[in-house]
Amino acid sequence: MKVNQNQKAMDLAVKYLSFKARTESEMVEYLKKKNMEEETIDHVMGKLREYRYVNDEIYLKNYVEYNRQVTRYGSKRIRQDLGRRGISDDLLLSLEDLFPRAEELICCEALAEKNVEKLKGQTVQQKRKKLYDKLSRMGYPSDMISGIIRTLDLEEAAIELSEDEVALKQMKEMDKLNRDYEKYERTHKNKGYKGKDLEYRITKSLMGRGYPYETIKNKIADMKEE
Repeated sequence: MKVNQNQKAMDLAVKYLSFKARTESEMVEYLKKKNMEEETIDHVMGKLREYRYVNDEIYLKNYVEYNRQVTRYGSKRIRQDLGRRGISDDLLLSLEDLFPRAEELICCEALAEKNVEKLKGQTVQQKRKKLYDKLSRMGYPSDMISGIIRTLDLEEAAIELSEDEVALKQMKEMDKLNRDYEKYERTHKNKGYKGKDLEYRITKSLMGRGYPYETIKNKIADMKEE
């Protein structure tokens, strides 16, 4: 009976590995969910290690290489992701050797330059904020992100527009500002803010959307006159 149980668990483990590589922790958790006994799990894990079907050290090296070529996460996100998968703290110490800061910087720069192309037409302030947010989510250190953003040329060559095109652009920008203003005014009023507190909250929200402070101040002044 025990032999059959061990074979069943081994079959399940091999099938689980057929989709992608797994850490030891992931494999143990999977077998537990399949209601395998602890003794059976120990037996199967021993065989998997013997056959080198699971090996956290190799898993870590392959993960970092794939990240370097494809996903390009920063060190912070790599540590969090691998930690969730059960890679030990001791093994994670080797990450500094496998993915040194110089390589992380190269990946971060490549991502920044790639994403700048997607932000054409936005203000420099909007570009900086969106780049910072994107690279932060990818797990790069804040000092690295700030340093790279400072080196990027985020200004765009001015495009000569006709008077009609200028007027249309201004009208669209004003329409967008009006919609955003009304949205944030409604949101913050519903939270109980009023007077100067309300103005401050609206201003902060609009600046977070990339609107210049002077434009927001003029909009608030116009609303007071109405």
